[in-house]
Amino acid sequence: MAKRGKTARSYRKPQRKIPLLTVAGMIPGIANMQRAYSDRIHGGTSGFADLATEAGRIYIGLDRRTVGNTFNATWMWGGTFPLVIGAVGSKIAGKLGVNRMFRNLPIKL
Repeated sequence: MAKRGKTARSYRKPQRKIPLLTVAGMIPGIANMQRAYSDRIHGGTSGFADLATEAGRIYIGLDRRTVGNTFNATWMWGGTFPLVIGAVGSKIAGKLGVNRMFRNLPIKL
């Protein structure tokens, strides 16, 4: 019987990869929103309202509780900026080959 050639092998679908630096950049925002929901730090009537307010503050920079919906970019250090830094760092790590270096480690999710 003849050996199977390269073209006769079955197709293997690529597995989904999780960019770890991007996920690490999401952690501060999720932690801030969870804290706002559980502690009701803004004195709101609902945990969901506080969660939405905090999400607007840390991802968009707008505080809807104030008159005129004030914008402050420093609030975004709690959510948007760490996420962007993680995504850019993940892209740079992919270009430098750091991901190939970590591929063979015995860490599996």
